[in-house]
Amino acid sequence: MSLDTLANVKARLGVTGTADDTLLGLLMDSADEWVEQFTGRDFTGGTFTEYFPGSVATLILANFPVTAVTSVKVDPAGAFGSDTAIAATTYALHAERGVIQSKVGLFVADREGEYPRAIQVIYSTATSSVPNDVKLAYSQLVGLWYRRVKTDVSTAFQNLDSQRLGDLAVTFRADEATTDVERLLAPYRTPQI
Repeated sequence: MSLDTLANVKARLGVTGTADDTLLGLLMDSADEWVEQFTGRDFTGGTFTEYFPGSVATLILANFPVTAVTSVKVDPAGAFGSDTAIAATTYALHAERGVIQSKVGLFVADREGEYPRAIQVIYSTATSSVPNDVKLAYSQLVGLWYRRVKTDVSTAFQNLDSQRLGDLAVTFRADEATTDVERLLAPYRTPQI
């Protein structure tokens, strides 16, 4: 699922008409992947299953805010049967940041990295609740790529900075970095420990 609609992206970019809808759709597909890779999150929401190593008392989920935790299972063998679920009273959920903290110490005592996949968490986040500044960053990213394609086509892919034809001079934008996009998305990145 896309982070925003084609109509909204076109409105933010000031694009009218339908001639470039296919191009914009392809760029939006790429931007969906780029935003997910940059932030480490899936903003479209749904149900997720994540795994964590032993010897931790805090689990940082990739997606947040969390609407529900279906289960937290601890199993050094990695089978995660129904008998490995732990009681919700043994951990605290900080839903707004997607953090689960054990109230009873480590989730599982890990002996020197023996249990790299000892904890399984199944949880949900809201669907269709992409923050507006993420949508703005998304549209800006699509716009950067869209302008690059249009510039490349208009210069016959010659990488020109400017062009003069008689009295008419055209200056093309230099390559634009994704700095503004990254700044908007920075608060939404999944923390790495």
